[in-house]
This record gives sequence, structure tokens and C-alpha cells, in this order.
Amino acid sequence: MMHKSILLVFILASMYCNSQTLETVYKMKSDYQKCLNKGQNMRNCALEYYNQSDSLLNVSYKNLKSKISSKEQSKLKKEQLEWLKKRDQFFQKVYSDTKKQGNFIEGTQDFEMIIYDEQAKFVFGRVKELINKG
Repeated sequence: MMHKSILLVFILASMYCNSQTLETVYKMKSDYQKCLNKGQNMRNCALEYYNQSDSLLNVSYKNLKSKISSKEQSKLKKEQLEWLKKRDQFFQKVYSDTKKQGNFIEGTQDFEMIIYDEQAKFVFGRVKELINKG
């Protein structure tokens, strides 16, 4: 619960400052790796990292949208909808590929950790694209 509160404060501060940078992304990645390195509750580390990626995606999208013309906003919206379709396809593929590989048993915390990790990486890729457009 404390982590969610900290995350919310961080996201709100980011919105207020209107200044997502790649440094923010790298800091989140570093914090995630530190969490994983503890070797405990690694699934929760990955879930939190994914949630951070999703929150930062929304903030980055809104901030970019507020900086561009109506015509560019329309183009950005179309681009984002296409990206969301690709995201959904990627998420399904990650799940099925992880299941097929058989390294982790479906439904276990390790399996879920791998899924969240891959999902977060994909979303952070889009976050970086949006930040670079701003």
C-alpha cells in the first residue's frame, strides 16, 4: 500500500511538473532492479514496475497531447490506438510463449514475474517514444 501511495505522489508530481524525462524511466528501472536483487517478492517487484510503466505511459501521452496542435493530437490518438492493439497482441504472445517454453509453471509467481517484466519493458518502450516526441 505504501508503494502505491509513493507511486501516486510521484505520478502527480510528474504531471504537475510536466517533465517526464528518460531519467525518470531509468530511475524506475534501477529501482526495479534493486527490488529484484533482494530476491524476495520478485513478482511484486515486477507488478509494481509494470504499474509504473502504465501510469507513466498515461502521463506521458497526456503531456505530449497538451503540447501539440489539434491536427497532431488526432494523429497521435490514431497512433496510440494502433499501439494499444500491438500491445495487446504482444501481451498475448508473451503469455503463450512463456507457457510454451515450459521454464515456469503457469500461474506461479515466477511465471507472473516474467510476464509483468516483459509487459513493462514493452510499455516503457512506448513511454520513451512519447517522451522523445515531446
